[in-house]
Formats: sequence, structure tokens, C-alpha cells
Amino acid sequence: MSCGQMFAHLREFGLVLRTLGSHGRGFKPGRVMSDSLVVCEVDPELKEKLRKFRFRKETDNAAIIMKVDKDRQMVVLEEEFQNISPDELKTELPERQPRFVVYSYKYVHEDGRVSYPLCFIFSSPVGCKPEQQMMYAGSKNRLVQTAELTKVFEIRTTDDLTEAWLQEKLSFFR
Repeated sequence: MSCGQMFAHLREFGLVLRTLGSHGRGFKPGRVMSDSLVVCEVDPELKEKLRKFRFRKETDNAAIIMKVDKDRQMVVLEEEFQNISPDELKTELPERQPRFVVYSYKYVHEDGRVSYPLCFIFSSPVGCKPEQQMMYAGSKNRLVQTAELTKVFEIRTTDDLTEAWLQEKLSFFR
């Protein structure tokens, strides 16, 4: 889908677009990069929760599930979990609606070292409404930047979220 087609589709659904122009330059058709498109802002309370979550001291698995509030055009907290396995987490995600997850996972490396990586998981199930997919896709990069995360993954079905899948993804980060 071209940039112009995407903007036309978003306008069709009445979504307000904001662009992050560098050096005060505004929107110029054909010059907007995907990482500069912002469909939804991040709720200030969620920003603070993500900051605290990033520096948590607990060593159990924990997750923050976030959703887009379409009326407010804002990414907001949906639910928070402590001591939750990847298999338990997947049962908490809707099968037909996108969600964002920040997951603190106890990862045991092959050499026995233990780390607690923060993973960003974008759940974008097949069969979602195009409007939802675009709102979430257009908000993802801002959320990743806000949370200051580098381990970013995507699943297309909640069944993909398993311990083996996560360990395979994390094995690329040594």
C-alpha cells in the first residue's frame, strides 16, 4: 500500500494523523517515513508506568498489556500481570484484536547466565479490522521509543506466543 493510499484509508475512518516533522518541517506527501507517523499518542500515566516497569527489581515474569483507546486516540494500559508465563500471557490476549505487550521475562542463557530482558510484543492477529491494524501499526514505533525497548517482536496469532518461540527470539541477543 502506498503512503498516499494509507493516508486516504485513515482519513476514510476519520483518524487524525500527526507527523513528527524534523526541524519544524511539517507533512510533505511522499516524504513521511513509517517511523515518523504517529496515529496515537501514549497516555502520560502509561508512560510513567512503563518507566517504573523498566526499572523493577522483581525477578518474576511480568507483563503490561496495552490497547488503543480509539475515542481518545491514545495508547492506554489495559491490564498488568505479575508472575505470568508466556503460555498464560497468550490466554490474556484477544484472538481477533491487536494489542501491545511489554514483557519482563526471566531468560536462562545456554551458558547458565540469567537475564531479565524487556520484550515488546505486538500482537496483530490475522482477521483484525484494517482500521485497527493501521491504528496499532501507526502507534507502535512511538510506543517502542517511549518505552526505550530494543527487543521488538510481532505475532500474527496468539498461538505463536510460547516459551519456545520467545526463547528462540531472545537467542539472537547474546
